[in-house]
Amino acid sequence: MHSLIQLSIVVLLLPLLSFVILIFFNRRLPRRGDFIGVGILGSAFAISAYIFWSVIVQTYDPAFRIAWDFTWIDLGNVPGVGPLQIKMGVVIDNLTAIMLAMVTLISLLVHLYSTGYMAGDKNYGRYFAFLGIFTFSMLGIVLSDNLFSIYIFWELVGLSSYLLIGFFFEKQSAADAQKKAFLANRVGDIGMWLGILILYSQFHTFSFEQIYANLAAGQFGLSNGWLTAAGILLFMGCVGKSAQFPLHVWLPDAMEGPTPVSALIHAATMVAAGVYFVARIFVVLTPDALHVIAFTGALTAFMAATIAITQNDIKRVLAYSTVSQLGYMVLGLGVGAYSAALFHLVTHAFFKACLFLGSGAIIHAMHHEQDMRWMGGLRKHMPWTFATFTLATLALAGLPLTSGFMSKDAILAGAIGFAKVEGGGIFYLIPVLGFFSAMLTAFYMGRQIWLVFFGESRTHLKPADDHHAGHHAHASHDEHTDEHHSEHGVHEVSWNMRAPLVILATLSVFFVYSPDPLDGGKGWFMKMIQTPATVVGENNHQKGELLAAGVAAPTLPEAVPTVAAHGEAPAAAAGEHGGAEKGGHTYADPRQAEIIHAGHGAHYTAIYISSIMVLLGISLAFVVYVFRIIDPEQTAIAIQPLYLFSLNKWYWDEIYEATFIKGSMLIANILSWFDATIVDGIVNGAATLVRNFALLNDGFDRHVVDGMVNFTAFTVNTTGAVLRKLQTGKVQTYVVMLLLAVFGYFVFYLTRLIY
Repeated sequence: MHSLIQLSIVVLLLPLLSFVILIFFNRRLPRRGDFIGVGILGSAFAISAYIFWSVIVQTYDPAFRIAWDFTWIDLGNVPGVGPLQIKMGVVIDNLTAIMLAMVTLISLLVHLYSTGYMAGDKNYGRYFAFLGIFTFSMLGIVLSDNLFSIYIFWELVGLSSYLLIGFFFEKQSAADAQKKAFLANRVGDIGMWLGILILYSQFHTFSFEQIYANLAAGQFGLSNGWLTAAGILLFMGCVGKSAQFPLHVWLPDAMEGPTPVSALIHAATMVAAGVYFVARIFVVLTPDALHVIAFTGALTAFMAATIAITQNDIKRVLAYSTVSQLGYMVLGLGVGAYSAALFHLVTHAFFKACLFLGSGAIIHAMHHEQDMRWMGGLRKHMPWTFATFTLATLALAGLPLTSGFMSKDAILAGAIGFAKVEGGGIFYLIPVLGFFSAMLTAFYMGRQIWLVFFGESRTHLKPADDHHAGHHAHASHDEHTDEHHSEHGVHEVSWNMRAPLVILATLSVFFVYSPDPLDGGKGWFMKMIQTPATVVGENNHQKGELLAAGVAAPTLPEAVPTVAAHGEAPAAAAGEHGGAEKGGHTYADPRQAEIIHAGHGAHYTAIYISSIMVLLGISLAFVVYVFRIIDPEQTAIAIQPLYLFSLNKWYWDEIYEATFIKGSMLIANILSWFDATIVDGIVNGAATLVRNFALLNDGFDRHVVDGMVNFTAFTVNTTGAVLRKLQTGKVQTYVVMLLLAVFGYFVFYLTRLIY
């Protein structure tokens, strides 16, 4: 076994070890064992950093891949199926190495941050145990080399999120939120499992590599429509986990969990899993499936951004921002901007984790106030939080010199190129929605920065009977004791909460990824994460024109030959599968080559348009909230229907309440009535009939049968009693009776003679 494989397994098992120790023994340990959780995650990150260094820095090979697996279940030769084996395995490639480092680093920082934020909570040790199982589950997804094992860890992520979202289970709102998240994700997971079964029915394997090889060899016996259906069903798993329309409704309610958990869910673990999974199955996706994915991502990005502009809860704004940015990532994968989408996954993880931990610092300092309307002026009291939060905000808005600018613009460039290749028309809606979402992002984040950090404190303006704010304070704040808080105003957070903010903010700057802020694809990430070819054309899965290679990143200027998936020579891979050359690149998929190069040509166009949109958004935020040229309250009244539409989240909760929930309740009530009235009626009617028949039979038995028997017995008894009187035992009596009998007979005889 390769040493890196062994180290990756150690990384996987370390958080599980943390969970086992803390869930059973935290009450017996000093500080409830938080130092164990932090120490173990520190070790996991150190090993992950070594793997990252070995794979990305030392090897620096876009085609690097090592794998190891073993037979987990062997059912032998199953009738009608054939040999049935289920394997478990680990794969390490460039994407795995990057994800391992990202997940363990953010989890480590969340652990460290939580030692300050959650101090004093009555379930402090259990909280750190749940962080461990959450991290273990996500690392399992990252390392899995087949669909079956990834699905196991996928469900473990769902369980972990259920436990952490409802961590304050005494609150009804938290209990409702964890159930909502769990059920919404189960809907997506059902589709995902059906997609897995379609592929397994054709290939009798769950292995990614074997599925890709079989597709390349034309072994998919069903129609192209079935392959499209399999891809869309697999994508449903992402729709659930990564909160895409229409299953996005659970993510904002996940704010009921502790704020550090929000950073973990929204940055490195749960929501990242969906996008990562789509990247792993990218080869399987047909053009039609990619169209569905692209439009879903564009709609989600735009919809969530329009909702975020009116939210007042500081965490809820960031939650809808997460939904919107996940839409960008899904959009990027759908339009073929594979490297850019995954680049945005990584950059977003760092600046969004910084924003959530920063919001936690603000809530912590504000004694659990979450409504931005009652904040203001915090930059004077919390300079470190202000600086890091602002830098992460600039990255989220996509301003130049930030990581978000590099990754988001690469996605938008890909969207423009995709629309051109697809012939324009409705496909231009994808980049249009992307650019408008960028403007809205700049606006609502500018609004948040101003309301929280600038102006004067508005705490005194909060109405005593502010039920709205009171609801949030009850529903979302972390209920742990606040003994270490100051009783006299706002203050900067302690070092263990401040250090993660500084680290994450630093990772949101462009130079971490490239020395050139207008990179154009020359940074290390875009070179290491290259786009695999996908199914092209009608029934091309039967012609073997699928994957043979990873192709050059969409914006890489220098010629890079195709690198075969299994290590064969580039020339052989290109020649065997009919590769197309364009602009110095070699591609297995001509259509994909066209999309990639169209995106490369739109790079600066995307930069110009997005920069203009971002500046418009920031300017609008200044006009409304800084200079007050436009009064937000009066504007809300003037456009009340639109304002309420946004404030009420497009009424999706109400729509689902009126349709699926009430529809389910209606069906349940109908079935309950049918069961109680029809089914139970038949059963009860049959029981009544049998009971009445039994009563009738009982009456006949008692009155007729028993009556006859009893009458006979009475007659015999009476006759016996009468005859017993005649049995005196005296001869004289018997002689008299005999004479009477003779006399009687004589009288009877004479009567007969006379008459």
